[in-house]
Amino acid sequence: MSVRIALPVLVLTAFVGLVAGTVTASAAPPPRVEGLYCTRALKASAPANTFWWAVFQGERKGFFGGRETTRQLRCFRSQADCKAWLYWVQSDWPDLNQLRRCKRGFPF
Repeated sequence: MSVRIALPVLVLTAFVGLVAGTVTASAAPPPRVEGLYCTRALKASAPANTFWWAVFQGERKGFFGGRETTRQLRCFRSQADCKAWLYWVQSDWPDLNQLRRCKRGFPF
């Protein structure tokens, strides 16, 4: 009786492994982008509509079970850089994420 059950389970496991092995991610993560600090000097360097900006707040586990928190405001020259930064900052600070989408212009 155990041979009758084991064979279908083995075949099913092999099939699921085969199907799961063929599904792979097609896109690589974006490159890391640091972003620019949103300063008055940066604002004066170019028209406001040439910038993108985003705000992020998040937490992660720290040393000895503590929590680390961050709140960051960054400016970017392109929407792609802004989205790449949000991707990585969410990965680095995975808990209690609060973010704003990338917005065109300058934050102040």
